[in-house]
Amino acid sequence: MKNPSLPTPRPRIRYVSPRFQGPAVLAFAAIIVIGGAIFWKLVDSELQRVFPLAAIRGHYTFDSAYDIVRDLLSWHLAGLFCGVFLTGSALVLLLVAATRRGIGKAVDSLRASADGDLSTPTGTSPIGEFNRFGEKIDAARSDTLTSLQKIRREAAALAAGGMSAAEFRLRWDELKQRIRTIAP
Repeated sequence: MKNPSLPTPRPRIRYVSPRFQGPAVLAFAAIIVIGGAIFWKLVDSELQRVFPLAAIRGHYTFDSAYDIVRDLLSWHLAGLFCGVFLTGSALVLLLVAATRRGIGKAVDSLRASADGDLSTPTGTSPIGEFNRFGEKIDAARSDTLTSLQKIRREAAALAAGGMSAAEFRLRWDELKQRIRTIAP
């Protein structure tokens, strides 16, 4: 039995970035427009052939104008549906594959960063949002790599010696602060 005093959890709303949706919507619209243009071209050429034949035979043998074009339109509409459906399905599969590839490259890049490799570029995918994410990862890794190089130079300078104990302690404290900005 349910406890009526517990509030029901609200469903979580998940938003998808419009930058990611825009190109996909344009690609689907292009598929539909191209399919419609092909459909109209095929149907128009068939209608140009069918109507003169119907006029020659006499329209009185048909119950309605739909009888003249019924078979023609039904096959072409079925072809339009199948063509747009299959092309749209192929586009969805391509988008899913590109998304998986982009996410995989970003994850590999983050794992490489965790293992200490900060120099390999991410190279995510041609999808805009993943490309921007990869560029942000690369920029963060580049900043971290630059900071590490500065820390190494400072540590080498401290190891070389040739300074007073007070100056060494001051520079060592500054170096520890820089290290804490990278690895708290």
